[in-house]
Amino acid sequence: MRPQTNTLNANVANYSIGIILLVVGALLAMLLSTGDSTIGAIAIAIPFIFGFIIIVFINPYYGILAYLNYSFFSNGLARYIPNIQLGLGIDFILFLTTLSMLINIKWESLAKLKQGVFFVTLIWFIYTVFLVVNPELGKIQSLIYGIRGISLYSIQVIPLVLLYLDSKKDFNNFLKILIIWSIISTLWGFKQIILGTDAFETKWLADGGNVTHILNGQLRAFSFYSDAGQFGATMAFVSFITFILGFGPYSKRRRFTFLAIAFFTFLGFSISGSRGPVFILIFGFLFYLILIKRFATLIYGLIIGIILFSFLKFTNIGSSNYQLFRIRTALDPKEASLMVRLKNQELIGNYLQNKPFGAGVGSTDVFGIRFYPGSILASLPTDSWFVSIWAQSGIVGLILHLFSLAYVLVVGFENIYRLKNADLRYKMIALYGGFVGIIIASLANPIFGQSPMGPIMYISMVYLAIADKLDIEFEKEAEPLKQLT
Repeated sequence: MRPQTNTLNANVANYSIGIILLVVGALLAMLLSTGDSTIGAIAIAIPFIFGFIIIVFINPYYGILAYLNYSFFSNGLARYIPNIQLGLGIDFILFLTTLSMLINIKWESLAKLKQGVFFVTLIWFIYTVFLVVNPELGKIQSLIYGIRGISLYSIQVIPLVLLYLDSKKDFNNFLKILIIWSIISTLWGFKQIILGTDAFETKWLADGGNVTHILNGQLRAFSFYSDAGQFGATMAFVSFITFILGFGPYSKRRRFTFLAIAFFTFLGFSISGSRGPVFILIFGFLFYLILIKRFATLIYGLIIGIILFSFLKFTNIGSSNYQLFRIRTALDPKEASLMVRLKNQELIGNYLQNKPFGAGVGSTDVFGIRFYPGSILASLPTDSWFVSIWAQSGIVGLILHLFSLAYVLVVGFENIYRLKNADLRYKMIALYGGFVGIIIASLANPIFGQSPMGPIMYISMVYLAIADKLDIEFEKEAEPLKQLT
């Protein structure tokens, strides 16, 4: 049983479930008789929703796990059930889990929240809430919608992880979930490239997705993610992590398995046609070499890195391969789309000159088009997580947000240098390198706040911050093995 959980009387639970199933069965029969597939889908989901609510209220632990898993396929599922806002499922899961946490939490458990990562996230959330008084904010609805991805999710997820996913087992399960979903999504991506898209995906492309996902007659695989950029970034992130683990203190069989997964997910990244995620690999390896604390390895790694960079930057070898060509263009400072992005950022900067608190949360991109059609920011795509934060919350907000990330980077770096357990050390180095890579890649793409990368980043922030505490548990469990050897 997880901490801070309740139990239910068996008879009460059985009778409650029985009544629920009877009611659901009656509703199901009536709704399916209408012949509406959307209503039928809702009806089929009802018993699962009720069951999920009961489970989460008994134990919030399952809610945070559901949130992480759901984030991988929620966007893709929306293509198959278009009349339901399945993206709000994340809001529902987090609200339910947070409510359960507040009901079940015990006072002595609040000590777990005495972590800097929680307080910097809280400060950032409070700031975004106070932006409701920003005179530039035209509609309160835009703030309500926009604040979710910017700060609301993080202030819910981080305390939940600190309270319920703070053990060695939870950390290892987190990595396993990332790897399993990445394998599945890469397989789905190859299905799209080799066998073609299905009817629902084809309709999504026809409705506008083909503008960015079919370039020069080539399909950019997007798997069951929101777009190819998010798919490519997630695959590059997991490819980097598993590649580093392939050199960790494990058996030959485990190292080979990690390296095989790294290669497979790298192929997933390559078929996405995304260029920004290449920086996840570049900067991830750079910090791996720094954190490994082996001078010879650092030198050899830098030499190999310079050779690979020179191959991509200064030659055209292999450019007939579309995937390699797309990756190579990421290193071209005069690339056409980059010039457009820089021009847009210049225009946004000019607009924000006298707006230290930004133009209002929810004033850019999708919500800008929805709530402020015709406005300057609605017509200028931010194309960057940090530009979006800057535009919505101003230079003050951008500094606060960067401070929260810098805090995690500094604390995580210090923790890794002090870790004693070799297993945890390699896993944290891999996670840290990937975390840095995502931050760098988010300079060019809005990767950070989207699913599933957003949930992954929030959870990673916690583990990097509490690595020193995990080290104690890792070492304690490893002690009997040391004595045997």
